[in-house]
Amino acid sequence: MSKLEPKYTLFDNVAEMLAPETLSQLLSTTVTRVDRQPMNGHLGVAGGQLSYVDTNAGRLVLKQMSSASDWIMFASGDEQCRAVRLWQYGLLDQLHPHLEHKIVACSRDNTGWAILMHDLTGHVFTWDKPLGVKLVPACLDALARLHATFWNHPHLNDLHLGLCDTAKRLDIMAPALAQKQDSQQRGALPDWIRGGWEMMGELLGSDVFAQMRNLIEKPSRLFETLNRYPYTLVHGDYRAENLGCLKSGTWIALDWQIATRSLMTIDLAWFTRGASVGRAMGQALAISYYRGRLEVYLNMRFDDTEWQAMIDLGFLVDALWATCLRAYFSKHSNMPEDRLWNEIAVKQCNQNVRDALRWL
Repeated sequence: MSKLEPKYTLFDNVAEMLAPETLSQLLSTTVTRVDRQPMNGHLGVAGGQLSYVDTNAGRLVLKQMSSASDWIMFASGDEQCRAVRLWQYGLLDQLHPHLEHKIVACSRDNTGWAILMHDLTGHVFTWDKPLGVKLVPACLDALARLHATFWNHPHLNDLHLGLCDTAKRLDIMAPALAQKQDSQQRGALPDWIRGGWEMMGELLGSDVFAQMRNLIEKPSRLFETLNRYPYTLVHGDYRAENLGCLKSGTWIALDWQIATRSLMTIDLAWFTRGASVGRAMGQALAISYYRGRLEVYLNMRFDDTEWQAMIDLGFLVDALWATCLRAYFSKHSNMPEDRLWNEIAVKQCNQNVRDALRWL
């Protein structure tokens, strides 16, 4: 296996990265003015901080995070900032031209990390600018390309990347860890996780809830089963709010903080749970479409039994990871439609969990 070498150099601190002379070199134009201001009212739900960086050459966005303030970094043991490492070692560049990252530079500042990227305001899908139903197939196609690019790729085993594995991914949503967290110390996520696990018992069958608690506390048989199947680079949070599209048709994927070396259907389950997919083509058709695109890019066909096992296992991991959030927002969302959608998604987990247990 060839050893990964850094493609880009990290700056030693944010001030050095944002210096006019540095930005002039990075942007290939003369930068004489640099103003930095926090995004009004914006603190990432996991505890990361976002700021605008205004220059005479245009606006950039700065994301800063550390395990001291960011729940995902803390809970998943992200000591190397995997989002930065994927960029630094050039893996994100390998997705070009089908998927872009728009990162300009990164820095490490004491125990913290920072990512400087182009401002994509107006191009990224948001709650008030949802993913159009006609764009869902393109999102599934981009996801299939991502997974095909890194299919069983040996570089994903390199410890320099600090990628999540399934165990670290599940730790993020584990109730035991969230219960130890002080309120709002690392964003809103711990409160959502605690509240969601309390509500899950009301919405799930008692047998399913018991199985989920057992698997989240003793997941070894799940991990052993997953190791029998192919692995790839899983984005980890592939949803409309982390995707964007430029007028040129270029697709962008943001926020690689939960990037994982694992089964591709974990991404697929998380994405196809979204309301946009349901409105556009329905979950079953979306899964079938993704399978067709992945088989084209891999130049292979999956055995139907193996495919069903991978689908069921991906949805099981997704259920263990995200059902607490869906349960929380089935009660606390400000939008009635969103509350109903989340309640339906939680109840669908009953069958997902039961289907997957036969493979363990």
